[in-house]
Amino acid sequence: MRRRLLRHLTAFVTGLALATGLIAVTTVPAQAASYGVTISASPTTILETGTVTFTGKVSPKPASRTLYLQRRYPGSTTWATVKKFTAATDGSYSVKTGFGDARDRYFRVYKPKSSTRKAGHSASVKIVVDSPPEPLSGGKTVRLVVAGVTGATSVTVTPRVPADYIDTVVGLSELPAAFTVIDDNTIDVTPPASLGGSNLVTIYTPSGTVETSLLFGRTSRAGSAFEKAVFDQINLRRSKKETCRGKSMPAVGKVAWDGQLSDLALSHANDLAARQGTAYDGLDHVTHGLKAFYYRFFAAGYVSGGSSENLALSPHGYTASQVVTQWMKSTSGHCESVMNRSWKKAGIGVASGDWSGQASIFSSLDLLS
Repeated sequence: MRRRLLRHLTAFVTGLALATGLIAVTTVPAQAASYGVTISASPTTILETGTVTFTGKVSPKPASRTLYLQRRYPGSTTWATVKKFTAATDGSYSVKTGFGDARDRYFRVYKPKSSTRKAGHSASVKIVVDSPPEPLSGGKTVRLVVAGVTGATSVTVTPRVPADYIDTVVGLSELPAAFTVIDDNTIDVTPPASLGGSNLVTIYTPSGTVETSLLFGRTSRAGSAFEKAVFDQINLRRSKKETCRGKSMPAVGKVAWDGQLSDLALSHANDLAARQGTAYDGLDHVTHGLKAFYYRFFAAGYVSGGSSENLALSPHGYTASQVVTQWMKSTSGHCESVMNRSWKKAGIGVASGDWSGQASIFSSLDLLS
């Protein structure tokens, strides 16, 4: 009797062990692998108005080809889906996206799990997003997304140019900009005329300063009616023989209007008008803080070929013909510059200002070979 009970007990324990083994097999399946996803982006630096193309491949080739382009901002750990799209049958993909503002972003491509594979995602790739360049002549309002601007009391713009451009005794000044605070993370800034390239933007608030940057670059402009009239007068004078400081100068060919050169010319005219009595007293070819006038051209990207500049300070109300006559009667080489056959392009910039209590206009004629 005792032997039979022992046999039954042994059978029960064995059966229990087998049952336990079966349970273990059904609840712990083989470890599933994740999908592999590659990614590349072109370009990786872009204007906010542009698009970026992401390409890559999912491996192994998925049965379900649904993918997600995801984005996160620097300083955040949260990924948000930007676009749902479909891979090709071999697992490769190509997807484009735009932006809408100038914040940098990280992107990745995410592949959801399937019955045989865990979800996978690509490495992240950073896209640097810039606003379109501000005109050299300033005046275009740009919306900046930057935290902590509540209560801003002033905003300044400071050019960043190579050190060897700068007069180390004078230095480059912070230029005041107009602004409107939208909320704690948003401010509209209308910058003044400045030098080409990156410019530091400093936002002064009661709790400290906030810094960001703006890119300034040559922006083609059509010119005002008065500027075009000055330009026409230049070509009229070039079309016939002139006498410059007692020397006969033959007629030469017309110069062509250059909208980007006009932006450069207006930038200096605006700067002269805005900083009379502080940085300038009358006319000066050299931007305050630079070593020489041509560094303004270099900063704007004009690094080769010949260049020349004529400036005029005229009473408010002068006609275009009177402005050009100032150059033609000059004893300082302005007439010869107007009549130089080497020049092929011209840009005119005219700004209103005040000089010694008198309403005045500051005209700049920039010429290129």
